[in-house]
Amino acid sequence: MDREVFPNKKVSAMSGLRKTFAQALGNTYDIPLSQLATHCIKGDMVVVRVDEEDYLAGLEDCKTHLHGRIILSKGDKPLTHLYLTKELQLVWKVIGPWKAIPLRKGFYEFSSLDDMRWAFGMSSLQLSPGFLRLFAWTKDFVPSTMKSTKT
Repeated sequence: MDREVFPNKKVSAMSGLRKTFAQALGNTYDIPLSQLATHCIKGDMVVVRVDEEDYLAGLEDCKTHLHGRIILSKGDKPLTHLYLTKELQLVWKVIGPWKAIPLRKGFYEFSSLDDMRWAFGMSSLQLSPGFLRLFAWTKDFVPSTMKSTKT
């Protein structure tokens, strides 16, 4: 049986092929590299081609998402993802299931909001400590390029 293995993966001869941590937890299977999308390297980035139809379908799904940023006072401890989710579940329980995806630099993406306009109507939400400022999802949003402003 031919099998492709990642070149940097160290495998001892005694143990055969070891499972990755994700495989051990998720009951996953090895996928041959030949089944993965081909990629190329441009500068210091790995680029993968996505079909236009899939890209447009993904954009359509994201139109009901929101972005948000946690704004804290100087000296406040950063909020954990779990704490933020629990706090928002108390307020957003009326809008059905949703998911918070941490991005970077205190930014989140909120997906699967059944009634995005209701949540977006709040514009900001007082937390303890700090507050969450919500804004509309945009396809060109990059947290690392966002500049902090004094509030």
